[in-house]
Amino acid sequence: MLTSLEFLSPGQLWPPPSERERLMQYAINKRIFEGDHGNVYQSQFKRIQRIIGNFNDVISYCVIANFQKLISLKTADLLLGETPKVAAGEEGSEEQITIDNIKENSDLINTAYQTTIDVSRYGDGLFYVYKDIDTGAGRIDVTQPSIWFPVISPDNLKKIQYHVLAWTYEQDKNKYLKCQIHSKGSYEERIYLLKDSEIKQLISSETKNTGLKDFAVIQIPNTITSDRTFGLDDYNDIDSIISELEVRVSQIAKVLDKHAEPSVQGPASALEMDPSTGEWKLKMGNYFPKDSNEDADVEYIVWDAQMEANFKMIEKLTNLLYTISEMGSAIFGDMTSNTGQIVSGSALRRLMISPLAKVNRIRMRFDPALKKAIKLCSQLGGEGIKDLSKTPISITWKDGLPEDPKEQADIMAIRTGNKSTISQYRAIQSQDNLSDEETNIELDRIAEDEAKANPIGGQNFPFSGTGNSGGEQ
Repeated sequence: MLTSLEFLSPGQLWPPPSERERLMQYAINKRIFEGDHGNVYQSQFKRIQRIIGNFNDVISYCVIANFQKLISLKTADLLLGETPKVAAGEEGSEEQITIDNIKENSDLINTAYQTTIDVSRYGDGLFYVYKDIDTGAGRIDVTQPSIWFPVISPDNLKKIQYHVLAWTYEQDKNKYLKCQIHSKGSYEERIYLLKDSEIKQLISSETKNTGLKDFAVIQIPNTITSDRTFGLDDYNDIDSIISELEVRVSQIAKVLDKHAEPSVQGPASALEMDPSTGEWKLKMGNYFPKDSNEDADVEYIVWDAQMEANFKMIEKLTNLLYTISEMGSAIFGDMTSNTGQIVSGSALRRLMISPLAKVNRIRMRFDPALKKAIKLCSQLGGEGIKDLSKTPISITWKDGLPEDPKEQADIMAIRTGNKSTISQYRAIQSQDNLSDEETNIELDRIAEDEAKANPIGGQNFPFSGTGNSGGEQ
């Protein structure tokens, strides 16, 4: 960990030795997310050749099962698949208009979605708040953890003194290091000359105000403990399981490829020589007489793979993956335990208890970070932007699971004692996605159909009394 800015002094190595393991893990996880498993798990895949050495002539490809990418995407889907409602003040108030403008200017939901993917695959996501030069308005963006070097207090690893963003670039055949050393309200921009992975000299330095009352960089960690500055990613615990799964499936694929062309046995009379090549070939579709009972029949050799143990191993590994990743089987579309039955909304939520709890942990850290980013962004101003520093902001999060309309209707019926909770007009309009005019036309047609079906029921007759029951005689 970094406890001072000494790592940016001339003569220091770049990147800092204390950060290289973290940066290397980021690079590995990025390649895993993008599907480059053949290179990342190269040593594991070599087992296929070692164990099945006589199959080297068989061309077979490694089977990639990118569960890691799926976990990151599903986590982001559960957190932001249903757009959360961000509110401040009454509808139409200056505060709410500010929120809406910031969401639009920053493409906030998509930006938060990208950040959630980083939280899953790297262990940390980063919001970056700055003033857009073109529009003059504040903007919330995402930045890469691979260029982030937090400098923490020597006395408290939870207290960050500086957020350093640093990256290298080449110009005029020279390599340079550009740094932004972020303090509260400002940052110092430095450019260094690099040579042979060493900082040689400081080229320039300039201090710029951010216009913010806090850091422009906001960290959103994944699982984090009291003795860590960086969050834990979702990939490390399941890497060995997935690599073993991919090796097992690839081994089976290689064996099946080897025996894709069946072998045949039979008497010598079943062969004929190809005059052009001189090779003996099997004459299929002909009659082959047997001179004695000892002559072999012409038949395919049945191959028994005996791979049941492999399939059981794959099943065990898959179940272990579901457990360790905390994602369960339902989120991956594995509904084999339900024997093809349609899962109700409540049943689906019970199946999703573990992934929903996992996403809720991220939500607990995402909520304050997003509120802070919005408030900081409002300090930078812009058209229709009001400073929200002292304004309470509420975010209504949703679980990202589809609603079961029938189940919701049953709940409402129970709560209201089977009384109507929606008008016929609204039901028709929402169910069929009709305009007001189309809805009125449909209601008129329904009334006409009812009148034709029951012509008397729709008529009004004046009351006429009989006997002494009414009126004078």
